[in-house]
Amino acid sequence: MLIKIYWSLWIVLGLIAAALFAIGSFTMLTVVVFGFIAFGMTFMGMIGVLPVMVSHPAIPKAPAAEKVSVPGSAQATARAFNVLKSA
Repeated sequence: MLIKIYWSLWIVLGLIAAALFAIGSFTMLTVVVFGFIAFGMTFMGMIGVLPVMVSHPAIPKAPAAEKVSVPGSAQATARAFNVLKSA
């Protein structure tokens, strides 16, 4: 599904709701109908995204950076202790 069409449908739905509110005919029944439409459109958007998420492979991750020894860290302390112990 094209994203522009999906967002256009949301904009049209919002404009219609605003027009009905301005006219004064935005009753509780109309709110319920708009709620059902919004609920359906939310799931329509999810269904439009799912095939793309399933069919496309994941983006490869960048290689991990080298581990850097920080002075005062537990790794640096253990390494220094091992050097002193072996000498």
